[in-house]
Amino acid sequence: MKLIRFISLFCSLVVLFPVSMMAAPANPTPVVFTQKDGSTVTIRQFGDEHYHFTKTIDGILVVGDGNGNYVYADAKGNPSGFIAKDAAERTPDELKFLESLNQSEVHSKHKALNGVRFPETLAPSVIKPAALLRANKRVSSFVTGDRYFPVMLLSTDDAEAFDSAKVYKKLNKKGYSEDGHVGSMRDYFIESSGGKFKPTFDVYPISLPMIFGEYRNERTLITSAIDKLVEREDFKKRAEKYEEECPFILMHPLSNEEASAYNADYYSHQYTLRALMKSVYTKDGYTFNNYAFVSQKDEDTGKLNRLATIAHEFSHVLGLYDLYGVDAEGYATVGPLPFDLMALGTRNGGGRFPPTFSAFERESMGWMLLDEVFPDSLLRPHMLEPLSEMHAYSITNPKHGDEYYVIEYRPAVGFDSKISESEYSGIQGKNGVFVWYVDYDETAFYSNYPNSDPNNLHIDVMQVLDSKNTYYADFSYKREKGKTEIPGIFDLKVYGDSLVCFVLTQEEGVKACPKPKPSAIGAVRSSAPFAPVQMRVLEGMLTVQAPVPGSKRLKIVDAMGVCIQDIPFEGESVQVNVSSWARGNVLVMVEAGGKRVSSRFITVR
Repeated sequence: MKLIRFISLFCSLVVLFPVSMMAAPANPTPVVFTQKDGSTVTIRQFGDEHYHFTKTIDGILVVGDGNGNYVYADAKGNPSGFIAKDAAERTPDELKFLESLNQSEVHSKHKALNGVRFPETLAPSVIKPAALLRANKRVSSFVTGDRYFPVMLLSTDDAEAFDSAKVYKKLNKKGYSEDGHVGSMRDYFIESSGGKFKPTFDVYPISLPMIFGEYRNERTLITSAIDKLVEREDFKKRAEKYEEECPFILMHPLSNEEASAYNADYYSHQYTLRALMKSVYTKDGYTFNNYAFVSQKDEDTGKLNRLATIAHEFSHVLGLYDLYGVDAEGYATVGPLPFDLMALGTRNGGGRFPPTFSAFERESMGWMLLDEVFPDSLLRPHMLEPLSEMHAYSITNPKHGDEYYVIEYRPAVGFDSKISESEYSGIQGKNGVFVWYVDYDETAFYSNYPNSDPNNLHIDVMQVLDSKNTYYADFSYKREKGKTEIPGIFDLKVYGDSLVCFVLTQEEGVKACPKPKPSAIGAVRSSAPFAPVQMRVLEGMLTVQAPVPGSKRLKIVDAMGVCIQDIPFEGESVQVNVSSWARGNVLVMVEAGGKRVSSRFITVR
């Protein structure tokens, strides 16, 4: 069966097309905000970068006045002259003003003025997985290998920046563990990519001469910071490590709430200078375009912002989409909420444990291959390693190749260990075997709204299975009345954090999936100095990608223990035509330097 599932080609095209502004949903937890006159008001924020708004605790719409205050919105949705206060502190004149307003109409007027602030444009392009091997050669090195990105840590005349050494450690230090973290942002992307993407975030303190409120628009703030950056000798010495159109992170010194009181656009987001300014920005021979705009200060704690928030915005720079949907009140309610960084995984474990990229996202980035499951393998057990080993299955609608299920295993380890502890949604996840549903729709993903319609989600976690929940059926499809012969997962067996085994029919239980011995099965661990080995059978060809240095050997052993192939190779990949082989499971092993670095059972059709 020829797959026509789409795989994202990011990076090289990110810089060719302006993209819609993207960000995480606002946190609606009440926050006590201090006005410039010293008074306070308790506010809540809703929505995201496409449309976000702020209300008092009793539901009055408030807006920034451009001077660092929140004021009541007037009948037209614009700033009034009344500084916002909590209900018990309002004067008779303020109460009279508010009684004259219909808050529902005020909100509608405000949305009409601000709801289309950033018009939708094309997100990064995509390609079809049938050409995956060719595609991998075309994917920009922007998301592979050792890459370097400048981070501008801003301070202004009235707002100090966080300590740059502290920020650098949070972004880069291996095994970063301060304040209960399980790793740095660099650790997060190395883990999510299986070692294929190793970013370093160079932190540059940038001191701007005016007070924050005098930088009235995003263009002025960013270009003023860039002008300072390119004057730094340490930047000049490292500039050759950056991309030609340099992607960057700008961290301003306030929280989202504080910054939004000056400019509604100053909400953490991703954008491009080409879209913002109608051109890239060039200064002293250096060119800048794609960026993440992030607050330094967490609105809840006042501490350095959550690792997950920064990682979410930077993931947009890489090209990933938001996967949540919001209700009429701007509250994220649908999608893979606690399971994905691009949804509400930004709130897992206090924002210190962003869930690693899903198999769907890893395949989209060109970091892994999915093993397709075919109907003729129903009677054989399927062994699934943890997602950290870059292993997952796909089951595709035979009538529409862009609609499919993804099966991945996530034990409660590392960044994924707090999926059951989200602070935002009220919907808690759990660890185990995730069954994702993907209905790839070009228009929905291009517009960064794949889950805008709660009745027609394009990607979601449909079920999570563990040893106490061993049954999931009905791999059904919506498009073209597709119906696969693979009914569901049955008789799931869990072997610690290293392996799960299941069958796809009620006719047979798991009988031939013995508990693995240490190192008997598994790709190279993500802690190794190179990326995991990946294997896939597609259209009669076994492809093995082994980014392991030196001479290697590919060995294939049949069910009787007989070695049927022994192939030496030098490069990073090798292919074997298996179209004429007998159907069944074979053990594929890769050796380097006389030692086994990977072994995996695969199914030959």
